[in-house]
Amino acid sequence: MEMIYALLSSVMFAATFLLVKIGRESASHLSVLWITLTINVVVLALSTLFIDIPKSLNLLDLKFFIISGIFAPLLGRLFQFVGMSKLGANTTTALTLTHPLITVFIGLLFLDESGNVVQILGGFLIITGSVLIAIFSGSNANLGISNGHQIYLLYPLLASLTYGISIALRKVGIDQLNSPVLASAVTVSSSWTILSLYVLVTRCKVSCSGREFTYFFFAGIVSSIGPIFLYLSLAIGNLLLIAPLAATTPLFVLVGTWLYSKKNEKFGYQIIVGTFGIFIGVTLLTLFKN
Repeated sequence: MEMIYALLSSVMFAATFLLVKIGRESASHLSVLWITLTINVVVLALSTLFIDIPKSLNLLDLKFFIISGIFAPLLGRLFQFVGMSKLGANTTTALTLTHPLITVFIGLLFLDESGNVVQILGGFLIITGSVLIAIFSGSNANLGISNGHQIYLLYPLLASLTYGISIALRKVGIDQLNSPVLASAVTVSSSWTILSLYVLVTRCKVSCSGREFTYFFFAGIVSSIGPIFLYLSLAIGNLLLIAPLAATTPLFVLVGTWLYSKKNEKFGYQIIVGTFGIFIGVTLLTLFKN
């Protein structure tokens, strides 16, 4: 069941990306981030009204969710957006998708996670497949790195680091307080609070058109569901299993863009290899997850 939850979280985040990609016209990255996070906070805050919250709960019990929210979505998306503006979407997405390696490393070294060789191979195939799809899908399938721009590789690598740390922190937190809805609400609220303070202090303009808001609104709805599925998977699975599955977003983005605008997408042999790699990886994780 944990695999299904992890894949569903990936589907939700893929839907978020597609909605933003289709709907965005002139809104800034900061505006998209703040608007979608605001909707996340409202949806998840309302959701907590329908769950039982321990009366003895205090701020320290939520510390891992609060800290994870600072790392991602806040810092992770920020570094990712900057990287996309400097290097292009394909390069940035591909490098950012290495974050499961960070998570697995933390799990093995610090969290006493365990796994067999077949699981590690399955996870590696999923990550490799996702990276191939990210690089070679879309209208521009080059790496987008020219002389003098190598320094900008730091941004997607930092995004990968922050995403990886965030997922590891979420695992620690959900093991101590098994409440996926509350955990999701705290995580996004942490990101939203810091981002809102930044917007207020710097007086950045947050705006979008009515059409854009419609797409961002639904993007905010589905991206509110994604973290809940992720926390549900983390509550019953280990990081070696969940982290690679949560990085299959490019596969679902590929399916969505193929359905929405097939003529604008490239489907070369690299995409086939990447998709096949993800399929084999998921199969290995399914067969040898125990």
